[in-house]
Amino acid sequence: MTYVIGAGTSFNVVLNHEDLSDHADWSQDKDSLLSNIREEFEGWDPVYAQSFRYFSLYASDIENRLSKIIGMIDKTLKWPLYSSSIMHSWFSGKLVVLGDAAYTMIPYLSQGAAIAVEDGVAIARCLQKVSTKDEISLALSIFEKVRIRRASQMQEASLLNSKLWHFPDGPIQQARDEAMRPEVEGRPFSHSPNQWSDPATQMWCYGYGFVEGLWFNTR
Repeated sequence: MTYVIGAGTSFNVVLNHEDLSDHADWSQDKDSLLSNIREEFEGWDPVYAQSFRYFSLYASDIENRLSKIIGMIDKTLKWPLYSSSIMHSWFSGKLVVLGDAAYTMIPYLSQGAAIAVEDGVAIARCLQKVSTKDEISLALSIFEKVRIRRASQMQEASLLNSKLWHFPDGPIQQARDEAMRPEVEGRPFSHSPNQWSDPATQMWCYGYGFVEGLWFNTR
């Protein structure tokens, strides 16, 4: 993932990969990290390069695009991505948690911040219905029941995406790619391992609305 930051003065590159080593042993030394990045992504995406070979006069530039970008990096940072078990209770009677305090959301659906915003709106709407102090507990219990299901679904989907995108080369990876072929070729499809475009995932993930203090699926 790449994007411009600092009012266009910097170009940020995010590279994710599986790493089962102890993060406590990682060195944040720039030269060490750059060497690690180059090794990890060496020869990345040869299929992409091959697909453009016959359509571009600059095939070599396409083949080496990621390597060229990595070669321009002058500042690096590496950190682990962790996910916790799903919490089955957010409300203790005196304390309620939401957002990152209630669930850890790895960034494979880019919905962590969105779910936290939904939490904020949902709890505000629930508390808006409260007219006496004694009703606060009931309002927060309703908030917990509705939101914990939604956040847990998104947390599980993000975890699933992390697995789908990191299959090692082999039969499973090939089956995933073949299942994605219709959308890549612009043909109609009813389902896809690519959750970003899978119709069922889009329906529950993005087809979400708000009414009378509760979130609900609109489709």
